[in-house]
Amino acid sequence: MNRTSSSLGLFFGVAISTFIAFVLTIVQLPTWLFYFWPDWIALIIIYWSLVTPTRIGPLSAFIVGVLLEVLFVRTFGVLGLGLAILALLVNSAHQQLRVLSVWQQMVFVGLFVGIFKLVTGWLYGIVDDFAITKEYWYSILGGMLIWPFVYILLEEMRRKARIR
Repeated sequence: MNRTSSSLGLFFGVAISTFIAFVLTIVQLPTWLFYFWPDWIALIIIYWSLVTPTRIGPLSAFIVGVLLEVLFVRTFGVLGLGLAILALLVNSAHQQLRVLSVWQQMVFVGLFVGIFKLVTGWLYGIVDDFAITKEYWYSILGGMLIWPFVYILLEEMRRKARIR
């Protein structure tokens, strides 16, 4: 398989997983589940930055963040910057993270999502009328618990699409 077909497979893999994450992000939830619902886009960015660090990075994450801001009609640049920082952190630590088991990666996913939420919450506090409450942090736990399933599902998709 040549590099062009691999790049095309990567594009479609990222596009499909990002679309599904957008759908999961906007789905209506009951109140008891709303706070624990993971940041799906952050998990997708973490995965693709982890497995393809030379091709998915801060610029790709910024573009996805801007698309998410357009979807939610939010302040321009906040989610883009948060996701770009997230991708930069994962790209810089991808060699150390790849040798860990999925269960050990859960801890770092929680740390990375926590940093993402801290940056975006801080920026929203500066530019909008936004206050960080304890419920704001609950989605970190949801992201950590769902990470093994996201990782295994995306690994299987990547293997079948022959994305390197």
